[in-house]
Amino acid sequence: MDPTSLLDQLAPLRVPDPVGWWPLAPGWWLVIMLACVGLLLLARWLWQRRQHNRYRRLALKQLGVIAEDGAATLEQVNTLLKATALRGWPRERVAALHGEAWLSLLKDSCPALDPQCLSPLANAYRNPGDAAPAALVEGAALWIRQHSASSPEVAGD
Repeated sequence: MDPTSLLDQLAPLRVPDPVGWWPLAPGWWLVIMLACVGLLLLARWLWQRRQHNRYRRLALKQLGVIAEDGAATLEQVNTLLKATALRGWPRERVAALHGEAWLSLLKDSCPALDPQCLSPLANAYRNPGDAAPAALVEGAALWIRQHSASSPEVAGD
């Protein structure tokens, strides 16, 4: 017998069906569930962070309205800063602040802020109708964006 003829008589090898993706293995179901829980927790954290900083967005919008065409007064800027501060600190600790204690809170809660830009606020109670300088409006916007309500201890503690 010829060996090539014997090989010709053999049937071709049967190739198994390819392994499919479905149904998934239990480990993949666990990975999918953990990923979904992680995404939900991330979405919740982002939503809470956005809600926590909502007062900043509203204050910046209000500052833009009062500073339109350079019409902002010292009283308006000071009132807006006070209202914004009341969202970050307890009312009992911030509402009565004025003068140097108030300016100190503003300066201490935002290290990036130039203290000189806030100096016109010292006259806000004597001359409330005076126009707010552009540097004060810019400093107020910087303070609203970057202040940290947890950093300084309010004067009088």
